[in-house]
Amino acid sequence: MPDINLLLGLLTKFSWLGNWLFFVLAFIESAPLVGMFIPGATLVTIGGFLSSQGYLHAWDIVFFATLGAILGDFFSYSLGRWGGAWIKEKKIINHSILLHGEQFFYKYGNKSILWGRFFGPIRAIIPFIAGLLRMKRRPFILWNIISAIGWAMLNVGAGYFSGSLIVTIFKRWSKGITYILILSFIVASFYWVIKKKGHTLTSSFRENSLVFLNRLSRQKWFIKLNEKYEIISDFFREHKYAPEKLYGGVLIFSFLIIIYILILVLDVF
Repeated sequence: MPDINLLLGLLTKFSWLGNWLFFVLAFIESAPLVGMFIPGATLVTIGGFLSSQGYLHAWDIVFFATLGAILGDFFSYSLGRWGGAWIKEKKIINHSILLHGEQFFYKYGNKSILWGRFFGPIRAIIPFIAGLLRMKRRPFILWNIISAIGWAMLNVGAGYFSGSLIVTIFKRWSKGITYILILSFIVASFYWVIKKKGHTLTSSFRENSLVFLNRLSRQKWFIKLNEKYEIISDFFREHKYAPEKLYGGVLIFSFLIIIYILILVLDVF
């Protein structure tokens, strides 16, 4: 089993190599054939986490990930523009994926370059579709740069913030927080099983996710936001487990914020 300290030491010493790794990941994630199988966003977030602990530099990751995303999308765009018709004719890419990408592009136009970067299922195909449908080069470059910067900063920032928060919590109260997490899981398990009349944790979580989404959908501010930005509706259509992701994300974020406030502001532990 590899020594984690040794690996982290090597990562610190050869951080420049890690920066280029994030460039390659962001570039490959834009490829229409293999990009759908590369968890580039997740790995960039992990890079943000490592940067919060001093093993890497956050702004270096942002720069290299942004550069890789820009060049990767431009390569995919050029591939669609100059070879897209041949690829489509030879059915190298699944026709349903292309059709889905075209529908998304027709719906959002030039902004699909921005929105598409944050939609996992069609992330890798949108630049290719833009080239295939002959989107003008200048608008593509503009939206490509804007979306790449936003994508890199969001993922690195999420990793950096969560890393700083989690490590701070465990440093301040490592043993106690572990006991609380275990106890909370046990209590939650009994609650779901008994309160929900024998339902499993998974089924109960899904039910509560739908209840949460229904309540959210009835809020006036959410209705107005949904009417103004159709991309929100598309999020729930595109992602198979969108309600669960939203509900779980809210629970985790709320839990971390509460613990963070108790430890750093109230200093109760």
